[in-house]
Amino acid sequence: MVAADDLTVRRLSAAHVFVAPEQLDGTITLDEATERHLDRVLRLRDGEPVSITDGAGRWRQTRLVRSAAGIRLEAAGDVREHERHIPLTLAVAMPKGDRLDQLVQKTTEVGIDALVLLHCERSVVRWKDDRVDRQRSRLQRIADEACRQSRRVWRVAVEGPVAASAILADAAAAEPGGRPIDVRDTLVAIGPEGGWSDRELQSAADRVDLGHTVLRTETASIVAAALMMAARRSEAG
Repeated sequence: MVAADDLTVRRLSAAHVFVAPEQLDGTITLDEATERHLDRVLRLRDGEPVSITDGAGRWRQTRLVRSAAGIRLEAAGDVREHERHIPLTLAVAMPKGDRLDQLVQKTTEVGIDALVLLHCERSVVRWKDDRVDRQRSRLQRIADEACRQSRRVWRVAVEGPVAASAILADAAAAEPGGRPIDVRDTLVAIGPEGGWSDRELQSAADRVDLGHTVLRTETASIVAAALMMAARRSEAG
């Protein structure tokens, strides 16, 4: 029998794709985009390992089978479940342009469990109501791709945008002079490049410091995500 740690190492070194939950226990079918990715982008050979996940903590090992009909995945191990820790959430004022895409991608790779997009008092970027669904769906696709790249078995939820006032009472706001991030911080909020307003800072549950330099929003988000993950790992020993 292969040890659980060895199985995790195998998952981290194999191609990794999302499937519908019912496919973990039954016939595995690939959508066109996933099949093209495994076949034409990764160019996997017959018999190579591929891990599959439902994005809700369950996963299993499979192997790729090539035939005249195309490619398919064949189960090569039992369904396993990854324990869910207390989710780490990052609430972020949206930066301009593709910097938001990079923010979503990189914080997902680092390990954040949920991203909440914010409209702050000094926000420059504000989505119009008729663009919210389309923009959020696009960012969710970026998060899903980052989950696959980083071999995550829990999908990252992209939510919002919401008014910062709706979450700050439960969040630690990133602000120079705050305390260091520690294991208590499961919701950290990153303000816009113009900074938090006095009213927003006063409404925050606490303040945390990200270092001795002034960071762009997307950089602050990545640093906060890394510090939150480090605090979790330190507690776990």
